[in-house]
Amino acid sequence: MGTLSSDLLLIDVRTSWHSANHFPISTLISTVSSAFRRTRRGQRAIAASSRSHIPRSVRAPEIRRPSDRFLPGNGSVSSSPSTVSASRSVADSELEAFFELVPLRMRRELHRHEEIGQLIEVVMDLGRKPLARFPSGDWVISEEPISLEDLKHAISKVGEFSDDNRSGIDNSLHRISAIRNRKLQIIGLTCRVGRAMSGSAETFRDLVAGGGSILVVGPPGVGKTTLIREIARMLADDHKKRVVIVDTSNEIGGDGDVPHAGIGRARRMQVPNVHMQHNIMIEAVENHMPETIIIDEIGTELEALAASTIAQRGVQLVGTAHGVTIDNIIKNPSLQILLGGIESVTLGDEEARKRKVQKTILERKGPSTFTCAVEMISKTECRVHHRLDASVDAILAGKSPLIEIRQMHSEVNGSPKPMLLDEKTEEEEFELTNDEELSSDVDSDDDEVNYSRSKSKKRSSKQPSSKKSIPISVYTYKILEADLLQVAAVMGLEDMIDVTDDIGVADAILACSSELKENPWIRGVAKFHQLPIFAIKSNTMAQMVKAVRMILGMESYGRKSKLPPKKYLDVEIEEDAPKRKPSLEEIDALEEVRLAIEYIVIPGGEPVELLPRRSEIVARQLELVESYQLAVENSGTELNPRLQILPLRLNKKGSKVSKPSLSILKEMTKEPLIGGGSGATVARLPLLPE
Repeated sequence: MGTLSSDLLLIDVRTSWHSANHFPISTLISTVSSAFRRTRRGQRAIAASSRSHIPRSVRAPEIRRPSDRFLPGNGSVSSSPSTVSASRSVADSELEAFFELVPLRMRRELHRHEEIGQLIEVVMDLGRKPLARFPSGDWVISEEPISLEDLKHAISKVGEFSDDNRSGIDNSLHRISAIRNRKLQIIGLTCRVGRAMSGSAETFRDLVAGGGSILVVGPPGVGKTTLIREIARMLADDHKKRVVIVDTSNEIGGDGDVPHAGIGRARRMQVPNVHMQHNIMIEAVENHMPETIIIDEIGTELEALAASTIAQRGVQLVGTAHGVTIDNIIKNPSLQILLGGIESVTLGDEEARKRKVQKTILERKGPSTFTCAVEMISKTECRVHHRLDASVDAILAGKSPLIEIRQMHSEVNGSPKPMLLDEKTEEEEFELTNDEELSSDVDSDDDEVNYSRSKSKKRSSKQPSSKKSIPISVYTYKILEADLLQVAAVMGLEDMIDVTDDIGVADAILACSSELKENPWIRGVAKFHQLPIFAIKSNTMAQMVKAVRMILGMESYGRKSKLPPKKYLDVEIEEDAPKRKPSLEEIDALEEVRLAIEYIVIPGGEPVELLPRRSEIVARQLELVESYQLAVENSGTELNPRLQILPLRLNKKGSKVSKPSLSILKEMTKEPLIGGGSGATVARLPLLPE
């Protein structure tokens, strides 16, 4: 054909189905045939005239095949205008195939609706008015009720219905669900529109690239299947992984033997019987060596057990489950195994008193099947649990889990807009002038838990702690809020300190040191937000009081009275009580010194030689003698050191006799004794009469 025939063919392809209905078929055929005859007559003239104007360098347009997308170097579908227009034409053709299900009168009404491109589903029930569901709400298509002929027309356009009463249209993602009566006759249809939305998983690219198993949770209709379909394409095309989809209802890969192009190079295994989905999941691992398995709608206990088995075989899992939040999965007895299982544990009296909880509590039984979870709140908002096991533990403990909120419509390119990230945004520059002064009390921990690869500067404008507004917000971890508020009330500081559940707005973190060792992610979050961590060893009143005073800057630590601005610190609050109780020998030795000074040396002015003691005890005796400002000298040997208290009072200038003896004695008491010359055990000295 010449140029004229190619133009006529282009016009015929771009003509909508409306224009086809307006012109009779006979008129169209006659027009085409006459155009072909005119073209054949003037073919030589057109060729001769055009040969002189067309240069030889011009080639015929290149034909793009669907398989060209999957060549090396073309990891993903090109985003050129021609590709975008081609994808739109494919989507329009699939939508037109969906409109073939409904009667002609309903089709005309649907095309008049302004939100026709966002159609969700069409509901047709026998004897009722047909409904179309849009994001804005339900809309009555026609006032005429659905008849049996309308249902038969729709059924004739789809394939056979399976055991789960689902069917579809070949080479499309539409799902047709049937409602039957007691005689197994179809009396209602729910026709849902299926779309392959390229780029819908860009928000979760960091989770996909991490290689962990992902659980997608959400109510029906928020886009879980669309999301995992795009994740399957991303893993297969962009990351070049071996992906197998266990497609129970042909909803991910579409109806028919050839899967839809929306899943990319991923392979699809159909399930003949919906009750045998768990067997197909195990078969996919054993027969086809996948690196990733995509599962839609994990709903039974057998399927949950199969998913848990697959996770232990080193295969990445991406699955969906019905539920609004993780709490619903915890309360679902069939799906608890996906989170590691929940069991009731009876604590001992001491452990329950230490935790300040009841004796019977709920705990996670084992490791979670999935590494992270995504809660689909709506089509535009989701919540990410980077560590699913930590979130489950927090929920069971009555705490709020650490989540990240992402908006899927915030950017044009689909990049996430996180509200809480746990990664350093800049290099740590925390260098104190006197680092040795804080070495005993302040310990920095280099362990970080990076939950996201995105970067945020949310806390960059945070004010220094010395200029924070009152009250100061404290985030408590594994510490009861009531205990902290009670301590603050007893101290009269209830107006200066407050407890918050949001770590993003907290000014300091108070936690138990044992819990910090078991949960290092707390330090990572504190390091990101530049928050100081105050760790107490036990939930005692004394420790709480000291922590409150340190948080408010009323008590110094490490010779620093104020916190450095916007810096991460890890402060270990030491016990005020002595580390060990003094022994009876130490008590006797100190009592000997007191009695000798108060009853002999000072009143009588006579020197007193004490009994031989161990070097550690002699050092304690020396400190007590110095507190009385009396002179002392060593009258024993290195193996048997003992002190002699002189009736000479020390002054600022010191005594010529006592100074050498003091220095020698101090050097002697610092060196360990050879042979352990502890001396003989003596009884307590008798009290002198008044």
